[in-house]
Amino acid sequence: MDFLRFSQKAAEYAAEQNITDYELYYQLDSASQVSVLGENVDRLTSSSVEGVSLRVIAEGKAGAASTELLTEAEIPGLFARALEAALVAEDGAQQDIYAGGSYRALPAVEFPENDAAAEQAMLLQAEGYACAADARVQKGLMGAMADITSKTAISNSKGLYLESAGAMTVASLNVVAADENGKKYNDHASAAKASAAQQDIEALARRAAEKTVAQIGASPVASGHYPVIFDASQMAAMLEIFQPAFSAQQAQNGMSVLAGRTGEKVASDLVTIVDDPFYPENFFQSAFDAEGVPTATRSIIENGRLATLLYNRAAAAKDGVESTGNAYRDSYASPVSIAPHTFYLKPSDMSRDALLEKAGTAILITFMKGAHAGANAVSGDFSLESKGFLVENGKIVRAVEEITVAGNFFQMIQDITAVANDLKVNVEDGASCCGAPTVLVRDLAVAGS
Repeated sequence: MDFLRFSQKAAEYAAEQNITDYELYYQLDSASQVSVLGENVDRLTSSSVEGVSLRVIAEGKAGAASTELLTEAEIPGLFARALEAALVAEDGAQQDIYAGGSYRALPAVEFPENDAAAEQAMLLQAEGYACAADARVQKGLMGAMADITSKTAISNSKGLYLESAGAMTVASLNVVAADENGKKYNDHASAAKASAAQQDIEALARRAAEKTVAQIGASPVASGHYPVIFDASQMAAMLEIFQPAFSAQQAQNGMSVLAGRTGEKVASDLVTIVDDPFYPENFFQSAFDAEGVPTATRSIIENGRLATLLYNRAAAAKDGVESTGNAYRDSYASPVSIAPHTFYLKPSDMSRDALLEKAGTAILITFMKGAHAGANAVSGDFSLESKGFLVENGKIVRAVEEITVAGNFFQMIQDITAVANDLKVNVEDGASCCGAPTVLVRDLAVAGS
């Protein structure tokens, strides 16, 4: 049965058993993907995970249980397991059931009827488009298209019932090119759209080809300290790596350098970081978080000052503040944690070309390898194998590879001297994603030749 019907039957059972405090959390995640290698279909995959988690409060303690069986027969056992867990739970913070709040109305989500055969046909043309874009592109393009849907819902004993849903199609292409000596280079391009029909595979293939051949002839730069430009995609990647530091839960556990610094200057005046659950290009907007708390657009850093950390209800109670609506669950059975919605560095009105001109001589980073392995989200330290371009007199002069950029993220955001207007949000990451424009950092260590 669907979750609405399941929740109604659960309410009837709870009333019969005099169970007065409970919450049901539902999540359905599904994805189907076609992959190609060159002019051949490589793989077809499909997955779907649907389930419900129940939280029950008994004698002031909470217990939880979950199931993937949405049947009336499953309900008594689900409650029994949750009540048993509550009875053996350790005493903790005061437990309660959230009664709800005022929610923003969002447009209804339309789920596209994507055609798998049409998607395959589109992808099988990608190699031809890439090869036509530049003679140095090699055969053997790898491409994929995935149709992704997600639904969440919350129902509880306070009469709260909420639903949220989203869908998107993500296409990605990986291109290989070779120079006259046979040395190979590769890069990729991806795009998220509301449906497969909106994907422009020819344009995506050209972009992947352009990014790849631009690297031909790359070589290291001399080791030293340089002004460093992170292009929009790489600054977004940096935010993704270090966004856990903005979690109040991390701060309370002694795992964030931002602990106790609300109201303080933590970044350049040019830095405003926003968390927006209603970002228009995100296909998974939601008016409520994983605990049913209403969401809102808010500045996390405003003109360099830390305005707030991100809170769920437990972390907010510990600090004596209101939840920011950032409770998050990775799946129906996952514990409640904290995550942003669409977390991005606000752009300025400066063009990317103007930023390059301001930089003069600098290293432009367009790719970082093993970002999470080479970064410590607690301390902020990073040392990342990178590639990109050398900028001289405000112009890109050649490609750069085999370099390592090192520094500290929290010092780096204090050293941002220019922010461009080319905001890019990695909406293909789903409900919790990051974005940024191109930024100029005053000085970072670069290890090269």
